[in-house]
Amino acid sequence: MEKMDFQSLLDTFGVPLKVYPKQEAGGAYDNMGVWVKKEADEVTALEVSEPFIPSALLSKLPVQGSYRDGGRIEEFEMVWFSSQVVPLKSIVEHDGLQYSVEDSIPYTDYSNVTQYGCKAVSAFVK
Repeated sequence: MEKMDFQSLLDTFGVPLKVYPKQEAGGAYDNMGVWVKKEADEVTALEVSEPFIPSALLSKLPVQGSYRDGGRIEEFEMVWFSSQVVPLKSIVEHDGLQYSVEDSIPYTDYSNVTQYGCKAVSAFVK
C-alpha cells in the first residue's frame, strides 16, 4: 500500500516553527579507561513551516489559567502536525514561547505525518 503524502497540506497550513530535537548526553572512555560524561551538544534548530494549532480549537477547552502568589500562570496546549520525527521532550518554539513535546500519535504506517501534543507554561508577574 502506498502512503498518503500530506506535505502540501502541511505547507499550506504551516506557521514558522523552530524545533530543537532532544539529545541525550553521552560520553566516552578516555585513554585511562575512565568514563568521561559529555553533556548534550548545542542543538541546531530545525526551521519548519507546519500546522501548530491550539488544542482548544480541536477540543473546545479554554486555555488554562490561574492566579498564584507571583501573578497569573497560563498553561498552553498545542497540537503540531509534522513530517518530522522528533523524540518526546523536544522543544518547539512559536511566537517567542517554547513548548515541550509531551506525546505523539504516529500516523506513519499510512502517511508521512505525526501528531504531537505540546505544552508550555507562561508566568505574568503582577
